[in-house]
Amino acid sequence: MQEFRKRFSGTAGTLPGLPAWESELLWARGIDTPEKAEKFLHPRMEDLHPPERMQDMDRAVRLIRGAIAEGKRILVYGDYDVDGISAVTILLETLREERAEADFRIPCRQTEGYGLNEKAVREIAEKYGMLITVDCGIASADEVRLAKSLGLEVIVTDHHELPASLPPADAVLNPLLGDYPFRRLCGAGVALKLCQALQGDAGTARRLEIAALATVADIVPLTDENRLIVREGMRRMAETARPGLRALMKNAGITLPMRADDIAFRLAPRLNAAGRLGDAARGVRLLMTEDPEEAEALARELEENNRSRQEQERQILEEALRVFPEQVDLRRDRAVILEGEGWNTGLIGLAAGKLCERFHHPVVVLSRQGETAVGSCRSIPGVNIWQMLNLCADLFVRFGGHEQAAGLTVPADRIPELRERLNRAIRENCAEACFVPVREYDSEMPLEQVTLETAAALEALEPVGFGNPPPVFRCRSAFVQSARAVGKDRSHLKLTLLEGQAVRDGIGFGLADEGSRAGERTDVLFRPDRNEFNGRITPQMQVLAIRPAGGAGEAEPAGDPEDFFLRCLQEMSRLSANGTEHIPGRAGLRPEHLLKERLAGVDASTEALRDMYRRIRDFAPGEGGLRQLCEESGAAPEQVLFALTAFEQLGLLEWQRTPFRLRMLPVRKIDPESSPAVRYMQSLTAAGPRS
Repeated sequence: MQEFRKRFSGTAGTLPGLPAWESELLWARGIDTPEKAEKFLHPRMEDLHPPERMQDMDRAVRLIRGAIAEGKRILVYGDYDVDGISAVTILLETLREERAEADFRIPCRQTEGYGLNEKAVREIAEKYGMLITVDCGIASADEVRLAKSLGLEVIVTDHHELPASLPPADAVLNPLLGDYPFRRLCGAGVALKLCQALQGDAGTARRLEIAALATVADIVPLTDENRLIVREGMRRMAETARPGLRALMKNAGITLPMRADDIAFRLAPRLNAAGRLGDAARGVRLLMTEDPEEAEALARELEENNRSRQEQERQILEEALRVFPEQVDLRRDRAVILEGEGWNTGLIGLAAGKLCERFHHPVVVLSRQGETAVGSCRSIPGVNIWQMLNLCADLFVRFGGHEQAAGLTVPADRIPELRERLNRAIRENCAEACFVPVREYDSEMPLEQVTLETAAALEALEPVGFGNPPPVFRCRSAFVQSARAVGKDRSHLKLTLLEGQAVRDGIGFGLADEGSRAGERTDVLFRPDRNEFNGRITPQMQVLAIRPAGGAGEAEPAGDPEDFFLRCLQEMSRLSANGTEHIPGRAGLRPEHLLKERLAGVDASTEALRDMYRRIRDFAPGEGGLRQLCEESGAAPEQVLFALTAFEQLGLLEWQRTPFRLRMLPVRKIDPESSPAVRYMQSLTAAGPRS
């Protein structure tokens, strides 16, 4: 069950020289003048903000230049993901070009975990005079204090959420501090600003392709500086002189022109594999090497690591789904919290992401390691997982992260308390609407406008991704002429749609279950694309979602509790009528998971239905409508709405909600289970408390 909702509900203006649909797309993204449109569609290097506007930047530059002049050795300390690897590469190259004696260190994910640690700090202090963190350090006050006591100068560069008190470093660079005009840089983006301050535009340009990798991989908004970094970085990637990047792109099967998706789904996983299953330093060496043979060898290692990562991730995901019914009750829980013994801590974040996408709930995957558990979290829009964890901060050995992703370490014996408190925090602070999957679209587009010219014009909006979502259009009441499952595992849907005189082919990845829509009129969300086959190029729709034409759901999800409850009942009825009612042990997001505790007061037994029928039969509708019926019957709104739905399906009455009308029909002998809503609810009772 999902909602279709327009991404931008205001009145769009027009921008000269652009078709109406493109003008509306830009306007919805806040681009409402020709000047803004030019800057968005054709960003330039001079659009980068002055680096000195970042708090402590001038001080950091003076400290670095002073350390170089004094011959101090500098250690760059980073994180083991793509952002950290890229940030280390950017800053290390910059420092060495500035004639610094600089090295780097990245902690082992499995044995050291994220960020600074005491052992590492003590070892660094024995050989170096300055420590610079990249993509970490903002939450490492104790470790920074130790480093200072051991004689190290410390510069922290990070982009993560600010703790209650900053680490006592000599300089702290974070776009969330002060009045820096763009606050959503990734860690490599902050390192790039330090490079810009040290070397100007020339040095910055040499690092853009590396910063682009991190900016896409770390899922920061592709707006403002990030858009420029990725757009220009991808252009430079296509003609890169870096042997390691060329080898990585070759193994990933990258074809030109590049898109942000190529980084997100092809390059980033391979580079991430360095830290997930081994030594992340290999990623830095790959990006920095000037030797083609070394680059090929390192790229092959990462390719093998990536294949192993995929297999181990699959195993973790299978195990997580196996224990899901024992550990999670989606009819009650606001967060999916799953634990397993010894799961690879480098891969649990990937599993959390896939589970979050599948169940549309915040997900915490915990790997028990003796007396502690390491966790990785992914969240959904409307649930700031960092804030929710912060409400449980006393439980953790450590935690940190972003609005949509976080990591934590918790004593294993406090996991039950974490389950109870995190669920309560989300229940009390986040709206029910968050849990309704929403498919947003930008504007309407009839099939006749799905052309090769439209697909080409959309390329000007690249890079698209988080913060600058790929444009999505809606076609209303399109007739499905044909639909069939395709692909190796028959999970995709090939279909042909008709609207008016226009006919277009479409492909829906992972939508094979919608094959039963053939012969129906549907509302479709899609992206215009092109299909190349046998040397012929034709327009095609990449179909993202399908539902019956004219379906409800234009309003804010769950904005009207009664309307939302009714729509869930309708979806239950549809599933039951299609023979797919609740199956014990089956994992998936279903209507009852959206309603949470609201279903607890619904009684679908024959006795309860007979009692509700008598109360409804004796009711004399007045101006109070549905509320009056609830008051006079003494039943909860959910029980009344369920009974009205079931009795209408059984042919015992006719009713409408707004304005409220009710008409009883002649009594006849009926089987309550012939109502799909009743059958579905009874199957829930039979299935027990867990899904």
